[in-house]
Amino acid sequence: MFETLDPVPSEIATAISDGLNAFNESAEIRREAFAIVWRENGGLIAGITASVSFSVLFIGNLWVAESLRLSGIGRKLMAAAEEEGRRRAAVAACVDTLSTQAPDFYPKLGYVEFGRVSGHAGGRPVDRIWFRKEFAAAT
Repeated sequence: MFETLDPVPSEIATAISDGLNAFNESAEIRREAFAIVWRENGGLIAGITASVSFSVLFIGNLWVAESLRLSGIGRKLMAAAEEEGRRRAAVAACVDTLSTQAPDFYPKLGYVEFGRVSGHAGGRPVDRIWFRKEFAAAT
């Protein structure tokens, strides 16, 4: 019998994630998750979560405190995540954003749009946009 859970209990989310991770491990599909954070005066002011799987760096979330946006910290975090991805043998990167968030940010870093899905939020149109970036081969 199917059951809809809203909100999703943390133990259910963990059980589903653990089940998929166990399957992937048995198929030798590895996912190496990491985060890079920026702290000032002991407080977290910015961070990025990411993982490497299938030789691709997947950017999860990028956040910069509102007072520091447009200061270059986001660009530095992306560069640090890409560097860590390359260190973990990634040959490309993938990230998604919303049309209401930062759709112009990623192309400035060399990312190319490869997919878009249109939807609505709060009565207005919102697109989810996927970007990719191929890393240059090491010489």
